[in-house]
Amino acid sequence: MRAGTVTLNVKHRAAHFALLAGLFALASLQFAALAAHRPPHRDETLKTNRPWIEGVDPVLENQLFDATYRVLPSHNVLKIYMEQTSGYESGGIRFSARIAHRDRDLTLPELDREAVSLIRTTFEQFPNVQALDVWATIPVPQARQAAVENTVFSVSANRSTYELIRAQKSLSDVDFLAAFGHVWASPALAR
Repeated sequence: MRAGTVTLNVKHRAAHFALLAGLFALASLQFAALAAHRPPHRDETLKTNRPWIEGVDPVLENQLFDATYRVLPSHNVLKIYMEQTSGYESGGIRFSARIAHRDRDLTLPELDREAVSLIRTTFEQFPNVQALDVWATIPVPQARQAAVENTVFSVSANRSTYELIRAQKSLSDVDFLAAFGHVWASPALAR
């Protein structure tokens, strides 16, 4: 009797383990099927593949990058920041004041022209954007590096002011930017 009980327990345990292994295999297949049909998290994929995305809304940031990258003659947009809350969007564009592959920085008139292009493009193509900060940086040589970049130019624009001046095509770049208030430019910039 004892031998039969041991054989029954071994058979019972073997069947039990086979059942558990089958359930585990089934669960693994279901998990794999779900994972295969689930798209990767868009925000993380966009941030990983697009170094210009910096803020909290990668989809909007990538759209703004696509729209603004083409309007700059030097193609030097570095980072895009966007945030959307209840239909109100605000953003920021950081661009390089150093011309890529050339040994010179943008002059103040060139920075003004690029800032105007970025502001116009953003407000025209993104109707929910209510506020936009634009600033330019110049890389610091690594030997003297205290920070990664050095800000040399900045302006903050808002939609209400833009709506008032958008049709005034005769405004100079300086006057267009001045309409938004304070424009900061480093004294070291070429004039």
